[in-house]
Amino acid sequence: MTKSVLITGANKGIGFETAKQMGKKGWTVLIGARNEGRGKEAVHRLQAEGITAQWLRIDLNDTSSIHEAARYLAEHYPKLDGLINNAGISGNMQRNPLELASSELEELAKVNFLGNFEMIKSFTPLLSRNHGRILNVTIPSTPIGSFNPLGYLASKASLNSMIKSFAMYYKKHEISVEIFGVILGGISTDLNKHQSGLLIRTVQEGGGSIAKAMMDRHHHQGKIIIRMGLTQLVRNFIFRKHN
Repeated sequence: MTKSVLITGANKGIGFETAKQMGKKGWTVLIGARNEGRGKEAVHRLQAEGITAQWLRIDLNDTSSIHEAARYLAEHYPKLDGLINNAGISGNMQRNPLELASSELEELAKVNFLGNFEMIKSFTPLLSRNHGRILNVTIPSTPIGSFNPLGYLASKASLNSMIKSFAMYYKKHEISVEIFGVILGGISTDLNKHQSGLLIRTVQEGGGSIAKAMMDRHHHQGKIIIRMGLTQLVRNFIFRKHN
């Protein structure tokens, strides 16, 4: 039987590449995106490569869109196997803590924490009937080196705690859903203005890491796993050193 996965923010970047790579493996991919035009364009691009795909309107700022998507999938995709919470915002990552406004913190929390909370809560009933998985794309919870965007870090730290809390609840109440987070490290996307460097990977590599983690058979319940493509980073370093 064909497996199916819902991926938020899948009209571009890591989300789109994840959809593409999972679709190539035979999965039906459901593209969650706010904008209908961009969402349907992503679907057309996937379908042109022989992938079964469909757009759903999902806006993490709009809980009604999340609830409507959950109702639709319960009716039309009752065997949904997985959810990938990829959508999110970073805010101004160059702003230091003293320059940050509380309104920006609220905006980041609303999307990265509360929006993903609503996704997890709304899709747990459907996924529990199918022994499904929820993968959350995340980052480390603490500053690392020069990487210190307070708002982004705080919103993702809350997400990481939520992953562990839901996992504990699922286990205690025997709910058949596996939830975990994946840290990708640096990926060149519009969130970081398409940075490049020895420690930055492509969206193809990042999407591949997410796809592999989602499709593997390892038990990740409640874990925040690291999939930074260290082998690829070493290869990049060696290649650049000798060229």
